[in-house]
Amino acid sequence: MQCQFLILGGGIVGSAVAYELSRRGQSDIHVIDADLEGEFSSTERNAGGVRHLWQHPVNVELARHTIALFKRYKEEVGFQEHGYLWLQKKSQLESGKTLLEQARRNRTEYHRLEVDEILRRYPFLDKHDDLAFGIFGPHDGLINSNAAKVFFRNEAKAKGVRFHDHKWARQLTGDAGRVAVEVETLGDRETAQGRLKAPEAATKAPAEAWRAEKVIVSLGAWAQQLSPFTELRSVLEPVRRQISFFEAENFSFSSFGMVVDTSRVYFHPEGGKLLSGFVTPHEKPGYNFNYDPSFFEDNIWPALYERSTYFERLKHISGWAGMYNYTPDKSGILGD
Repeated sequence: MQCQFLILGGGIVGSAVAYELSRRGQSDIHVIDADLEGEFSSTERNAGGVRHLWQHPVNVELARHTIALFKRYKEEVGFQEHGYLWLQKKSQLESGKTLLEQARRNRTEYHRLEVDEILRRYPFLDKHDDLAFGIFGPHDGLINSNAAKVFFRNEAKAKGVRFHDHKWARQLTGDAGRVAVEVETLGDRETAQGRLKAPEAATKAPAEAWRAEKVIVSLGAWAQQLSPFTELRSVLEPVRRQISFFEAENFSFSSFGMVVDTSRVYFHPEGGKLLSGFVTPHEKPGYNFNYDPSFFEDNIWPALYERSTYFERLKHISGWAGMYNYTPDKSGILGD
């Protein structure tokens, strides 16, 4: 196989790259993925939040253009511009001011909300003695990431992009303009999912060489499995993130966006119920898709109980775990 562009990974990022290249008139574009349906992909297992507030300016610019695109196709990607609210407690005054200054430098619109204004906009946040202020991004919001992936794919396919399922990229060789990728064909979806869940335990099968003028790596948490990225495992780590799904009684949260509590538990409405997550401290790197039965009671519910009387009685429904591609600088962008 020889082509002009080869995209490794067909989740929301890889599909968006295919969409953008084809939109700009490029052709001979191929996308490979272990499992295009994506049951274990980060596209399927994330919280769906999109925001402009980032530490690195390059990420801010990416977010600015991406969210503008989501607004343009809001029906197709399920974009809801309900905003992001970060709650800051009294001991976080300086860090909160730093975030606001950072937003100002990056020319992104964020506002400081005093406690009385928070209560006016978010009346359910009625336990607030520890709060100093909030940081509100009115142009942030939520998307249906799977719908966005499907939209990008369909648009790309309509312009001739080809997507190849059950393909596993093992190794890159060569340099710009002459890149070879060692690609293994996985027999079926069960084999593909087994590889995604335990890539390091897999037995290598015969592979074929795919050649491309340009290769785009959008493998997310599986990038470290691709040689020579295997040498970068100290800066590319797959880390589990867990999310709980539950409901609260006697209050509709559907008109609100993402709220990030001072405990760093975040939550937002989802299908008439609530979705919430928390970054577990000292989570070991690895491909762990197990949802801990005690995660909700140990991490989510106690923090929400302390923030609102509406959260004192919650009904846990389910939960899941997915992969986060962790880098020490929290950027996730390598190279120039």
